[in-house]
Amino acid sequence: PQQRDAPASARHMVDDKKAALARLKASRQSRRAEGGAPEWNATPEPTAAARPKHSAATSHRDNDAYMALMEDGVRAMGISDQSTSNTPKTSRSDDLGTLLREGPANSPGELVDPAIPRGWYDGPIDAAGVRVALTDQPICVGSVNPRGTHLVVGSTDHALYEVQLATGTKTRTFHSNAYGHGEWVSCVKHLPDGRFVSGGMDGKLCLWNEIGARCVELGQGHSGSVAKVEVSHDGSVCVSAGYDKTVRYWSTKTRRETASLEGHRAPVLELAWSSDGGLASGDRDGRMFLWDARSEKKDAVGKRKACEGHVTALAWTRRVGYEAVMRGGDVLVSGGQDGVVKVWDFRIAGKGACVATIEAHVRKNGSGAVGDVCQTRGGRIVTGGADGRLAVLDPRMGYATVGKIGAGDFVYSLISAGPMVVCGTGAGAAHVADVDGRDEPAVLYALGANKAAVRVLATDGDGRHLACAGDDGSVMCYAFD
Repeated sequence: PQQRDAPASARHMVDDKKAALARLKASRQSRRAEGGAPEWNATPEPTAAARPKHSAATSHRDNDAYMALMEDGVRAMGISDQSTSNTPKTSRSDDLGTLLREGPANSPGELVDPAIPRGWYDGPIDAAGVRVALTDQPICVGSVNPRGTHLVVGSTDHALYEVQLATGTKTRTFHSNAYGHGEWVSCVKHLPDGRFVSGGMDGKLCLWNEIGARCVELGQGHSGSVAKVEVSHDGSVCVSAGYDKTVRYWSTKTRRETASLEGHRAPVLELAWSSDGGLASGDRDGRMFLWDARSEKKDAVGKRKACEGHVTALAWTRRVGYEAVMRGGDVLVSGGQDGVVKVWDFRIAGKGACVATIEAHVRKNGSGAVGDVCQTRGGRIVTGGADGRLAVLDPRMGYATVGKIGAGDFVYSLISAGPMVVCGTGAGAAHVADVDGRDEPAVLYALGANKAAVRVLATDGDGRHLACAGDDGSVMCYAFD
């Protein structure tokens, strides 16, 4: 029966290919007839000289039409369309729960950190881990509670889920007709008292109780999607960034908006709050603002062009070595769509200055957007990019690049565990790298953590558990001893 079905399937693919090719030709003729204007946009397309670099950063309005043409192009090349299902793609299902890659073992001359379980150097107790399936939709964001016992993740199915890290079991679901989001959950952050706040593409900000599954909404929310949310160190203030181009302050006690910071001219995508009260925000135009969170007016104290394209990562990092003694305070690291990492010192001239520019994820054949930034216990800064690599920077050496580590695919998430860094990739793997204990940082091993992209990584308070979540809608939990 399979042999009889094969010719019919092949004929169907050929017919589909011819039809898609015909649509592409018709689209090209339509654009030529209109003087080069795409049929989904009445405005003439700018010339190459007039078109801004990284103009894709502002192409979200054309995305639907572009994807339609892309699908026709894929069919015209004879590639079957398998993307109509709501189930996340599972390109690596055979590797799920296995040790994918084993790197070099630590030699006697290399440092082993006694503050973390020895298992981090050798691999988890069981490489198969414990998998908890939560939803058939992708998981986008996550946050660990202050005690380090539970992970809350948000999904494109509009719900949030809580998982106990030690057992890998679901303990709560946060969504009902009365409570929660009506669109994708786009961000989540815990308060010190165990409550957490979530933001969604519906513009809502929901403050959830530590016990139960009820929430209250903060004010009227944003007029567009909420991209990021941060919480003050005492939990009294929540800050959100949105596609309405504003940064908003909220009182977690009164649940009211206390300030709306304006100045961005594009959707605000990134937020980072320093230990000494500085709040940084970055937008789709590549601009970055620093706000004084301690002042009553929350004035902007610095404005900089951070990158070409949009700002894709912001993180405050602590000073180390001589700088920590002489200056103190935090240093801001930014990453952009252009693959460039910059280090900003806002104690210089009061408004900040760029003290280092590193083409961390730029190659001769192109660049990969910076996906995430983290800092190890020893002070080294690690960035991950769409070029499939990790870049290790050493602040003691003027932020020089002391290592590049291949991850094999886009790096979507990063987290540090003492001297280690874990990165989650688009192929569903979690790579564990020793960054502080080696002169040349290296991957020790990789885990088959998810069936698709790993977008959330989390560890508990004592480093005995690692959780990975992503596009397959599940959370994989590992234990270390």
